[in-house]
Amino acid sequence: MKQIKGILVNSDKNIIGKLTYSNNIFIKNRIVVCNKTPFWKFGIKALITTTEQKTNIPYFIINEDINIKKNDIINITTEGSCNIVWDSISSHNALYVTDLCNSKCIMCPQIEGKESYYEDCITILKHLNSKQLSSIGITGGEPTLYIDKLANILSYISKIINKTSNIHILTNGRLFEDIKNVKNLTKFKKLDLTFGIPIYSNIADEHDYIVGVKGAFNQTLRGLYNLAKEKQKIEIRIVILKQNYKYLKDIVDFIYRNIPFITHIAFMGLEYHGNAETNYDLIAIDPIEYQKELYLAIKQCIRNNLCADIYNIPYCLVDPRIESFCKDSISTWKKSFLPSCDKCTKKETCSGLFTTSCSQSEHILPFVET
Repeated sequence: MKQIKGILVNSDKNIIGKLTYSNNIFIKNRIVVCNKTPFWKFGIKALITTTEQKTNIPYFIINEDINIKKNDIINITTEGSCNIVWDSISSHNALYVTDLCNSKCIMCPQIEGKESYYEDCITILKHLNSKQLSSIGITGGEPTLYIDKLANILSYISKIINKTSNIHILTNGRLFEDIKNVKNLTKFKKLDLTFGIPIYSNIADEHDYIVGVKGAFNQTLRGLYNLAKEKQKIEIRIVILKQNYKYLKDIVDFIYRNIPFITHIAFMGLEYHGNAETNYDLIAIDPIEYQKELYLAIKQCIRNNLCADIYNIPYCLVDPRIESFCKDSISTWKKSFLPSCDKCTKKETCSGLFTTSCSQSEHILPFVET
């Protein structure tokens, strides 16, 4: 998430609120950007300013451009950061519920932590309207580590929406081997759930090696079958790395033969951050090197009538025959382009690049009109 550094004064707790540049007293729990403390203080949760203030209201001192939009939901932390937790105009918003995970994937881009934020997520939801909750993601860490807390979030969403809400939950699916956990999350009738679950290999030992947990492959499969019993939508996510790129077609065949009830397959380029940066030499591979394998895997999906897309890989790095499968998938706050991309005729719909990645492909070339 986008982050601004500063100093929090007059508070020993994190503060979540809606950002505004005008002190509208009708906006509750507002965080006001200002140069001096407003006269009317009712409903103000905090101030963002560039100077010290003579007030007992919590305020956050920054020394850089705020560059946050009106109505964005932000979280000011006691550690001295201001994070955008809900972008008011983005279509890629997600609730980040925990740092914790029961897997240790060698290419996980998430920096490991020890905190959970389920209650903070409820606070964020209280600032949103029903329309904003028509489509939302839930991610971590591993969101299902605390099933009851995750169920509370889903329950809250189901109570405040007017129509069906599309919820996409990123999870390793291992805890779904207990069908009680599945039923606990799928009982909310107004929620249209999709579970994004990784399968990194068609070979159990290889998948377990990538995940860092022995037995994870079989746990995930049992979880997938339990989700199918409850008629849930499932997206299989295949992150492409050095360990599995040669076997993408085999993974597709495995999916077709063993879990044909899935609704979607996402082939995903690497984000070199967190463990992926630490293990760079072990896992790194340029998409240009697996063009053929990815083409054959997509072709096999078509043969098997499996819906598939390509995430996080720019048009210029895939076989031209499958570029229509590439999706604009990177979250707005961490999507970027190289200067050379400015003149590209396909930039508008391209996935772009991860700002967070420690390196980028040397084969990125713009498409230009001839």
